[in-house]
Amino acid sequence: MVMESNTRTYEASPPRETPQERVARQISSEFVLAFYRLLKEATFYKRYTQGVDFLSGQCLHTLNSIVKAHGHLSLKIIRDVCFLNNTRIHVSADQFALFKAFIKEMRRRWIGEIEFRSELTPAQLRDLIFLLLELEDNNEGNFLYMKRELERRGLPGIDVGKLDLFKDELAVTDSESRRRLSKEVYFKTLDFLKTAMDNARTSRVMQVRKIKRLMLNAVNLLMMDESSLLGLANIKSYDDYTFNHCVNVAIYAMALGQRIGIPKKYLSFLGMAGLFHDVGKLGVTKDILNKPGPLESDEWEVIHRHPLLGAEIIMGLKEWGELSTRMIAVAFEHHVKYDLSGYPRLSRPRKTALFSRIITIADCFDALGRPRVYRKHPYVSEKILGMMLERSGKDFDPLLVKVFINMIGIYPLGSLVRLSTEEMGVVVQVPQDSQMLHRPKVLLLNYADGQYTRDATVDLAERDDVTQEFTRTILRTLDPNDYHINVAEYFL
Repeated sequence: MVMESNTRTYEASPPRETPQERVARQISSEFVLAFYRLLKEATFYKRYTQGVDFLSGQCLHTLNSIVKAHGHLSLKIIRDVCFLNNTRIHVSADQFALFKAFIKEMRRRWIGEIEFRSELTPAQLRDLIFLLLELEDNNEGNFLYMKRELERRGLPGIDVGKLDLFKDELAVTDSESRRRLSKEVYFKTLDFLKTAMDNARTSRVMQVRKIKRLMLNAVNLLMMDESSLLGLANIKSYDDYTFNHCVNVAIYAMALGQRIGIPKKYLSFLGMAGLFHDVGKLGVTKDILNKPGPLESDEWEVIHRHPLLGAEIIMGLKEWGELSTRMIAVAFEHHVKYDLSGYPRLSRPRKTALFSRIITIADCFDALGRPRVYRKHPYVSEKILGMMLERSGKDFDPLLVKVFINMIGIYPLGSLVRLSTEEMGVVVQVPQDSQMLHRPKVLLLNYADGQYTRDATVDLAERDDVTQEFTRTILRTLDPNDYHINVAEYFL
C-alpha cells in the first residue's frame, strides 16, 4: 500500500507588497546592514581608518535620506524583529544571519531603540558608533549612560531606549545562562523522547504539552543564539542512536526553518516533526538496524517500510491535534528525495511538504556525521556539505541546501582546526556575517600528560593593533578521530 498525503502543510512565502513597500523595505534593510557592518568594522579598527570612513559614508547616505524623507528615523528591536519607523522590516533568507547578528549585538548592550531626529555628520555618526562600543556587556543601565553621554557630547538629535525583554527571555540574556538552559532543554528532550517512543510502542497517552513546551524553549534559544543548541547537536551517541539522532534532527530543522522565515509557532511544530520523523523504526528489529554487514534484500524491504509504518503510528495517536497532519507527512516523506526518487514510491508525482524537505536535509547531515556499526569513522562536516551540495536539486531542495550550508558555515561548529600560530582548537561559534564565515571563534586546546584541555576562546576576526593583519588564520581542518577527540565535550 502506498499512502498519499493530501494534508495541507505550512509553506513559507513572503508577504505580498506594493512597489512602494518593496522600496521602503529595501531601504530599511540597507540601513540596518550598513549600521551593523560599520559597528563590526569599528570593533577591530581605529576611528579614522579607510574602512570605517567608507562604511560611515554608506550608512550616512541611507540614514540621512530616510530622515530627510520622513523627518526622523526610529530603529526598534522587539524580540527577534527590527522595526523602522514602527514598520516591521521583513528579512530575506540571505539577510537573516546579519540581522540576527545585529540584534544580538544590540541585546548584548541592552539597547532596544535608537532614534535620529536630524541628519548626521560623519563625525557625529562615528561618535555614536564608538559610544556603543564602550558599553559594558549585559548592563541594564547602558541606555541611561548613553543618554547622558549623547547630551554631554552635543548630540541632541540622537536618542536611545532600553531593550524590552519579555518574560520568557529574562532568564537567558547572558551567554552562560543560554548554555546552561540549552543543555537542560537538550537532555530533557532526549529523556522525554525515550518515554514518548515507548508510549507510542504501547499506545499509551503521550505528554504532548510537555514536548510542546520543550520545543518552544528550544525555539526561544535558537532565536537568541544558534550556537548554544547547534553546538550540542555535535553529541553523537552510539548507544542511544535513534533518540539522540532525532533530537539533533529537530535542532537542525528548527534552525533551518528559522533562517527561511517560518513563524515561531510553526518552528516548534517543525521541531516536533523532527523528533518523531523516525518513529516507524519502532517496527524494525535491532538486529536489522545495527547489522554490521550489508543488508539482505528482505531486510532492505523492512527498512523501506518504516516511513509508512511511522505515518500509521502517528495516525493512531489522538493527542497531537493540528500537529498530526504535519507529523504524518514528515514521517512518510522524509526519505522521498527532491526529484521524487527514494522511498516510499508515490502513486502520483507531487511536491513533498516543506517540513519534509527540511527534515530530509537535517536527517542526512546528522546521520552521515556519526559512527555506526557498519561505518567506524563518520564523515567530517565539510565532506558531508560537499556531498549535499553535489546532490542539490536531486536529493535535496537546492534553495534549502544553500541556506543550510550558509547556516552551518565554512567551518561548522565542532570542526577541529589547525591555526597559523600552530595552535589547535575547536570551532565554537560560526560568524553571522556571511563575509566572515572563514573567521569563526575557536576554543584553543592544550595538550599535556596525554590529554587535551580547554584554553582560551579566540576570535579569528581579531587583528593586530599595529599591522592590522589578522592575528590567527585557519590553515586546515583535522579529523578528530585521528586525535581521539570527542568535540561534543567542548559544548557541554
